[in-house]
Amino acid sequence: MTREEEPSLKPSQDGHQRNREHGKLLIFFAALLAVTLLLRLPYAGNLFHDDGLWFTVGEELMRGKALYREAYLDKPPVIALVYWSLFKSFGAHLIVIRLFMIFYSVAISAVLYLFGSRLYDRRAGLLAAAMFTFFSTTSVNNHVQALNTDFVMLLPYTAGAFFLMRACVERRALFALLGGALVAVAAQTNHKGIFDLLFFAVLLVVAGRSAPGEGGGGEKLEPAVVSRGTGMASSRLRLSVLAAAGFAAGSLPFLLYLASTGSLAAYWVYVWKWAAGYAAYGPVSDMVGRGAWLTIVYLARNNTLLISLIFVAAVTINRARRSIRQRRNTGGADRLFSDRGFVSDGAVLLWLAASFVALSVGGRFYSNYFFQILPGLCLLGGRGLPEILAVLKTKKKVVRATVIAILALGFVITLVRFHTRTGGLALDWVRGTKSPSNARWYHERLNRDERMVAAVVRELPGGAAEADKVGREEIRQGGPRMRAPAGPPDYLFVWGSRAEIYYWSGLLPASRYLTTQPLTGVPADVHHAASRPVLDESLTSAARAQLIVDLDETQPNYIVDELGYRNPALSIQSYPELREFMKDYQRVGATGGFFIYRRSTTPR
Repeated sequence: MTREEEPSLKPSQDGHQRNREHGKLLIFFAALLAVTLLLRLPYAGNLFHDDGLWFTVGEELMRGKALYREAYLDKPPVIALVYWSLFKSFGAHLIVIRLFMIFYSVAISAVLYLFGSRLYDRRAGLLAAAMFTFFSTTSVNNHVQALNTDFVMLLPYTAGAFFLMRACVERRALFALLGGALVAVAAQTNHKGIFDLLFFAVLLVVAGRSAPGEGGGGEKLEPAVVSRGTGMASSRLRLSVLAAAGFAAGSLPFLLYLASTGSLAAYWVYVWKWAAGYAAYGPVSDMVGRGAWLTIVYLARNNTLLISLIFVAAVTINRARRSIRQRRNTGGADRLFSDRGFVSDGAVLLWLAASFVALSVGGRFYSNYFFQILPGLCLLGGRGLPEILAVLKTKKKVVRATVIAILALGFVITLVRFHTRTGGLALDWVRGTKSPSNARWYHERLNRDERMVAAVVRELPGGAAEADKVGREEIRQGGPRMRAPAGPPDYLFVWGSRAEIYYWSGLLPASRYLTTQPLTGVPADVHHAASRPVLDESLTSAARAQLIVDLDETQPNYIVDELGYRNPALSIQSYPELREFMKDYQRVGATGGFFIYRRSTTPR
């Protein structure tokens, strides 16, 4: 080989190397997809909390109903639009949603791979992606299999934080705009997505301590350095304005859509005004006491994430302390913020803190709320685990073996704790029977009760008992979702928060109010025991008056009262105007924790 030939081979060699790396990456994500299928598909036959609301709203949009104005929802519009687009493309089936969630989970892992690779290195990105695949299926109480607003938010929320972080560190205007637009999409999915902007504001303040100079924007996430004083302040202001402009631009399509359907007023009341009252509903003591306990439980059950968090936080704090001592002793410049590792660790810890504040708002701490801190924990896990193993190389063999055993045992405990049922459900599917343990499972019992009611209101020959004899979606067959509605028998009204009955039965909602929240003003997560409203009485009484108009128009054969069975103070019969309407209905029984009323007179 001559010297002249060597340069011509180098690009080819580089190309082959890149192709091999890309091939390995495709294999890695194919493996993540396979693991996600294994961990999620066994749950594909169940509806979980609020699933029925998302399903019903999506199907109502398919009927041409206007979101908020004609189909109630207390969340921003993205979740409804996702369900609507999936149903329109593939049909309204449980498996459509579950398969979409599996691919969506891999997409979030891909963003975390890019995030971790840019912050740290490729290995950290791969670990973060793998950790999300597994730990997004674990929780406080195993309620993480639903495609809810918290999960859908994660893709734009994580990508938004990534670009905002790069905008701050690299001082790139385009990234601030793009990050702001992605945060807008996150906030139009779940209110708490807006906390990315809080993270960005704090990060800009902290970044003011960067060393002087110009630059940023290398192959990795390098610390940007700008002139101090007026130049630095103007740079932070410019990035803030650009992020705000991006947020406004990202919000505009959703607002225009709602304006075109005449739903802006209802959107404001039921999404943002409701959210403010909902967040302030519980006492601060719940946020501190119950929240601290559930956070400890979550981190203990996902102890691999906890160990990485503690390690990275401890290292970051120690580095900051050493830098402060050196600066005091030598009187030199603070070079800490020119250290890419410290900047990356500090930024992720700051994002995790902002995400935890978002999680804590309202003091609920439900399992799906912990999704908000999971991407940050996975990034710290991708960073922390390799560093822990590197430190262990300098320790005695017995210490290495002990720590590795603790890490492995902790992971196994998490796997067994959360996926014993996964294996059991998969085995049930293979055998075609349901084990006693899974038959007693909380979500299985909820679904059974709802399907029993669906069998009654669809007037199946075997009544409630027929629900266990037919397939998951068989009760829906032949209903008005698959043909033009033919009158009162095709409509149903559910008083409470179990919109799942609409899905199982396939009947059409007899009113725009798909839960009782706008009718009673009481949040659905507490209405079985509480009766203090969030909304003004003027709003709820107007909603009840509109409800009567809706019911007079559709004259449903059946009305189901889920709420009155558990809290008589909020039953449908406890409101005088509704009690008058219910004179035309007779209670025919209580099935699975629901009062069922059938119209006893001819339509008026």
